[in-house]
Amino acid sequence: MRQISIYRYARFFINLYAFCRLKPIPPPVSPTLGPEDVTVIIPCLATDGLAELQRTIESVLQAEPYETILSTVDANRPRVDKLVSEMPALKLGRVRVVSTSHPNKRIQMARAIPEVRTCITLFADDDVTWPGSILTWMLAPFEREDTGGVVTCQRLRRPESFRSVTQRIFYFLGAIYLERRNFDCGATNYIDGGMPCLSGRTVAYRTKIVQDEAFTDRFTNEMWLYNKSVKADDDNFISRWMVSHHWRTYIQYHQRCEVQTTLEDNWKFIAQCLRWSRSNWRSNLKSLFWERDVWL
Repeated sequence: MRQISIYRYARFFINLYAFCRLKPIPPPVSPTLGPEDVTVIIPCLATDGLAELQRTIESVLQAEPYETILSTVDANRPRVDKLVSEMPALKLGRVRVVSTSHPNKRIQMARAIPEVRTCITLFADDDVTWPGSILTWMLAPFEREDTGGVVTCQRLRRPESFRSVTQRIFYFLGAIYLERRNFDCGATNYIDGGMPCLSGRTVAYRTKIVQDEAFTDRFTNEMWLYNKSVKADDDNFISRWMVSHHWRTYIQYHQRCEVQTTLEDNWKFIAQCLRWSRSNWRSNLKSLFWERDVWL
């Protein structure tokens, strides 16, 4: 037990030092990339109310990317088409909708990726809120040619009011989960350039990486034990792909590119954590014993 405690606190203080040393890459005075070089892909189901999705789209459009592609399912496409059609005419030409026959985030992403015509592809969840300056800051690390993926820090969006004490408790648990994640990603990225996972809530990649045929084939056909198809875990897969193909990754930890998101604020949060836990164990085992690129 003593040895475990020593390891635990040694790891904490090393990570704390690394996190404090982490600095964001400021946007250059004369950048080679701008928001017009970014296409945003938002996989969405649109099964519930569309208010959250509308908030996300409006937030994304404020950052002025070249184009935003909503990838949904055929059954719900009319609802998404109607939402887009009701947006101001000025913004209408910057949003497109594509769809797949079945709800599968990987397939929905793969459906939209070939539509991208810019050199940077950015994936975002359908429940995020962006600051207007996010693209300028996320593009700064891409000034290095060997940078393949960039993520940002995340915060839990505070509700306008709390309905109960239970909701406050789960909100607190969700908030510290994201804070711990920011801490771990920032520390490990400073130490050796690695990262536990490039979160799919908001992440940018060079388009040539995700449009590669080998990537698409592996991404949409990943298998687990007993030839079981993996439908979730898209961000873990791409994170491992970055490592195996020797691309540099970076976390931009700055308020100007801070993403706000939502998590479950009830007992469903426990189920959310269990899903993340299963995904992380599966991905970590594949990294350590199947792919083994992390040992090289």
